[in-house]
Amino acid sequence: MTDIKAFNNKVLDIDLTTQSVSIREISAKVRRLYIGGKGLALKLLHDYIKPRIDPLSPDNILVMMTGPTAGTTAPSGNRFTVMCKSPLTGIFAASYVGGKFGISLKKSGYDGIMIRGRSPMPVAIHIENGNVTIRDASDSWGMDTVDFQESRKDEGDWVVIGPAGENLVKFSVIASDKRVAGRCGMGAVMGSKNLKGIVAQGNRKVVVADPDRFQKALKIARKKVRAHDNTGRRLRELGTAQNVRAFGSASIMPVRNFSKSRFAGMEDISAERIRDQHKVKNHGCPGCPIQCGRIGKFNNRELISPEYETIALMGSNLMVGNLNTIAEWNDRLNRLGLDSISTGGVIGFAMELTEKGMLKSDLKFGDSVNIDKTIEDIAYRRGLGDELAEGVKRFSEKYGGEDFANHVKGLEIAGYDPRGCSGQGLGYATANCGATHLSGATHAVETDPLGGGEKSYLSPHGTKAKAHFVVFLQNIMEMTNSAIFCLQTQYPFLEENPAYKYTPKPILRFVMRNLPVIALATTDLSDYCALMSGLMGYKIGRKELYQVGDRIFNLERYMNCREGISKKDDTLPRRMLTDVGENGWASVELDTMLKKYYRLRGWDENGRPTAKVLDRLSILY
Repeated sequence: MTDIKAFNNKVLDIDLTTQSVSIREISAKVRRLYIGGKGLALKLLHDYIKPRIDPLSPDNILVMMTGPTAGTTAPSGNRFTVMCKSPLTGIFAASYVGGKFGISLKKSGYDGIMIRGRSPMPVAIHIENGNVTIRDASDSWGMDTVDFQESRKDEGDWVVIGPAGENLVKFSVIASDKRVAGRCGMGAVMGSKNLKGIVAQGNRKVVVADPDRFQKALKIARKKVRAHDNTGRRLRELGTAQNVRAFGSASIMPVRNFSKSRFAGMEDISAERIRDQHKVKNHGCPGCPIQCGRIGKFNNRELISPEYETIALMGSNLMVGNLNTIAEWNDRLNRLGLDSISTGGVIGFAMELTEKGMLKSDLKFGDSVNIDKTIEDIAYRRGLGDELAEGVKRFSEKYGGEDFANHVKGLEIAGYDPRGCSGQGLGYATANCGATHLSGATHAVETDPLGGGEKSYLSPHGTKAKAHFVVFLQNIMEMTNSAIFCLQTQYPFLEENPAYKYTPKPILRFVMRNLPVIALATTDLSDYCALMSGLMGYKIGRKELYQVGDRIFNLERYMNCREGISKKDDTLPRRMLTDVGENGWASVELDTMLKKYYRLRGWDENGRPTAKVLDRLSILY
């Protein structure tokens, strides 16, 4: 059997309406322009999906795509992308997930899957060493994601939806092992196709195109991952929940539907409290040296310890400070297949509407009694849950409260309040999918995320250098998500180099704040370049790799503009533009940053990529 060299050059195209399976090959030119992962998924959607289709119709195409790192020993590389037109936002969006499925898909002989149409009955797709079958899954419809995977683990590695996806909840997720593709309602698209799950297994060996170059790069990369305090120690010890103290004390963690800047119970939901009182142990994605996942004892049950976003949105945002309760909710959300960010966002919004007399419900800040039932009601679309299942934007259109409906482009805001990190506000406003924290994540340089007492590299407030950093980080994120590396690798790969590591912090701070063009042009991407060159078999330099990210970001913006997105949508909730009375908050000067951002992107005054940009990046070749 032939070994796989980074790419199989095969993408499954499955039509569930006709129950037909075909294979599409990807040209070498397209692979070089878009690499894999999100980039390749986006290119396929551009080529094969019609504008303005209904996201829950058979016309929508769900793409699952690995990158060249899948199945290799590249650090934190065994991830894959899920992408489609989102039912929550009505625009194109991607979500990312770990687990074992991506590796097994690659080893079975395919880089990705395109799923179109709608099956007349619940089905599951089985992929084994190149063979594909579509089987009746009616008997498993209604099972939760954990029980389903556990009962069928002998069949291979699964991606699966829970009851929320089956019931077309607009922010339902797709589960892979203990991880989820969490944002933008990918589970609802799967459910709309009557697709319960996909299982893959294969025994082909994945090899890299240039082993000598790759091994040399890998040795350096692994050393940096171990050396960096975040990836070498803190994430392993504390997980992403380490952010609770850092962002909670910086007026960034959401509190009371983003109406307050500090949560008195912050220490009670901190990572340190989890570590000290809940007997945690590590788990993580296959082959990842970081192992940031945590499993602990909560209410005498062994449960996955909640990540920062879940603690923030289901904890402080709802004024709940009990880790046992939050962990129980996290387990239920994962089993039902619900995004914890959007769930916490829409429940917090309903609580404030109720408090203001605009909605009749039993939901109250700080009262956890009715939240268990509300979670179930959302997943099964019962009573008020049926309306909450539509998300904050649609709920506010019915009940009012648009000024404190915390979403961008229909996607609920993640766990970082931009009044405490203004660049993150620009990142939210311009992110292609809406208010994700994983696009232009400037909160990491606008705060002291590792808690060392250092001043942040960029000021948490104001506009200086913000547009430059948002553009740069958005492009880097797109490149990273096409390889695919875990975004946590950005800490060691960008920071564990001599120029960054040994330059005195005050000098770095001055250059980053006052000379951002120089700071970003000299940012070291050599680890990504070296690893990618070894994987792909050709030398890929800094300029080319950075341009991959630029190309992907602009193509997605171009596609979303066809769906009606324009400058009017590049905004923030009114609350975050006008309500700045709390300690640690300042106005987000969005208009000023947005004008600079458009100029840096080369977009016109309405936020559309110009013909010059599309041509420069070979987007419409």
